[in-house]
Parts: sequence; structure tokens; C-alpha cells
Amino acid sequence: MSGERSGGRRRPLGADDRAQTVLDFIVGMSVFLVAVGFTFAFVPSLLEPYAVGEGATVIVAERGAARLAESSLVGAGSTATLSHACTLAFFDGTDPATAANESGCDWTANADDLHAELGVDDFRGLNLTVTRNGTVAELDPGGDAVEMRAGPAPPRGESVAAASRIVTVDVDPRDDVGRETHRLTLRVW
Repeated sequence: MSGERSGGRRRPLGADDRAQTVLDFIVGMSVFLVAVGFTFAFVPSLLEPYAVGEGATVIVAERGAARLAESSLVGAGSTATLSHACTLAFFDGTDPATAANESGCDWTANADDLHAELGVDDFRGLNLTVTRNGTVAELDPGGDAVEMRAGPAPPRGESVAAASRIVTVDVDPRDDVGRETHRLTLRVW
């Protein structure tokens, strides 16, 4: 029988048959609390890439700069070389249909409606600037110089994401030699 010993006496249940001591309880609860703390500390960071916040502005800036430098403002058969005619028409406020017919431009909205061209909601701020040697570049179509700048200046108090692309611009569309290196920068806030 289970309760008997060799001496034939029954042993009372008590101090020798305890299933858990105070030390076991403390160790178990410590492991449990560490596991719960670990879960609360790291699960939010696992879900963070799917939250809308600062990271979204970086993505918008990168995609917008890539679109402008690789498709919207480029000449036929070239990436990162901005077409003189398309870039001038874009910053000059020319109608997209007119620019497409006259110069074969591939943008759907000019610099006056940068949000529509990049497919960005109006609640985000956008600033596009093309610079050369740290100053805003200009295209001179043979008269009035057109600054290559669009959108309001970024606010000083907000977080701003910026994406830049190094591009060349055909300064003189009549020859291939007259190309200058510029920096296209799109800022999003």
C-alpha cells in the first residue's frame, strides 16, 4: 500500500511532502514576470513597421525623389539626366498636356501641384529643390530664368524627411556636351 513503510506505520502527510517551497514560488514568479516584461517591451517594436508615423515620411520622400529623377523629369531613354524642356516646363507651370505634346514629357501635374504629381495626400508638406553647389539652380530658356524650386519651405519645428538624387541637367538641349550635375532634393513633413 502506498501509505505504508516497512515498519507498518502510516506516515502522516505533512512537512516532508510539500510540493512547493517559498523559494520555488519566488523563482517561478520571477521567471513569469521577466517573460511578461519581455513581451511588453518587444512586441510593440515588432508591430512598429506597420504603424503610421515618422517612417512613412521617409518612404514618401524616397519614392517621390525616385519618381521625379527616374521618370517624370527625364529625357527619353535616360535615367538621372533631366530633360531641359521637361524640367523647364515642369517648374514654369506649363500645362501637362501641352508639355507632353511639345516635348514628350511624362509628368501628370506641374510643380504648382506637386502633391498630384507624386500621389501624396494634401495633409503632407512637400518641398522640391534642385541645387547646384548649394544654391537653387535656374534654367534660362532665353529670357526669364526659372528657379527649380516648388512648394513651401519646411517648418523649423517639425520633423522633416529628405531624399536626394544626384542628377544631370541638359543645360543646352541642342548638344549633349552641356550637362551639369545637380542635386534634386525632396523634403516631406
